[in-house]
Amino acid sequence: MAGTTWEQPGKGTGISTSSVNQISENHMVMQISSSYENVEMEEAEHPMNGAAGPCFGAVEVASGEVEGGGICAFVDSAGEKVVLHWEAEGMDQSGAMTGSWTLSGGTGPWAEAQGGGTFSSLTDPESGKFVNTITSSVTMP
Repeated sequence: MAGTTWEQPGKGTGISTSSVNQISENHMVMQISSSYENVEMEEAEHPMNGAAGPCFGAVEVASGEVEGGGICAFVDSAGEKVVLHWEAEGMDQSGAMTGSWTLSGGTGPWAEAQGGGTFSSLTDPESGKFVNTITSSVTMP
């Protein structure tokens, strides 16, 4: 994996809970907490394949504009820790939150890894189950 750049799609699944604070008809603030059960990348050899862990953050939606972000603390399939930051940038027609993410460190090879990508996360409001479709460009040292 050393010196390899992985550019491929994947998806993360799990359970999400959110606390919505309605400010006005077209304005709300959400506190979000998600537990990723599995990140499944297109190729099993991708270093993020099998990662799992918590993500949390806050997002403001006002007059159709989306702003906010958070942080995730995953553990990969080898037991190494991975930290990434995410930034909400919009919502698509299905209601999925869209945005970007970047690696910011971790243990083992993740301490020097670089990369990020985009995401589109759709949560079923009744069950809390979500599917987060991602793109990735991850370079391992």
